[in-house]
Amino acid sequence: MGKSSDKAAGKAAEAPVQPVVLPADCRLAEVSALRGQLLDALKAPSSELDGAGVERVDGTAVQLLVAFCRDAKKHQHAVRWLGASDALREAAALLGVDRMLDLPAVRPA
Repeated sequence: MGKSSDKAAGKAAEAPVQPVVLPADCRLAEVSALRGQLLDALKAPSSELDGAGVERVDGTAVQLLVAFCRDAKKHQHAVRWLGASDALREAAALLGVDRMLDLPAVRPA
């Protein structure tokens, strides 16, 4: 890694909260980029995940989120969800990991 990526990693480590906005198409093609964002987020003391805009999600992305939440808990890294779309909630429930992700409650319309 070069100096610019070292600076980026340093900024992530300095930021008290690292926000991660999940892409609308949260499937295999986007998992690599999302994985990088989540790894950077783990360098901060806490992170905020925004899944409100997720329109499509597959099992690979959900497994990545579960691994992130598990690693965060293991390293006492606080994770807060800013939102979760119905698509994300349904995928997590279908895979039986909705409790592991600790997605935010559905707000009445």
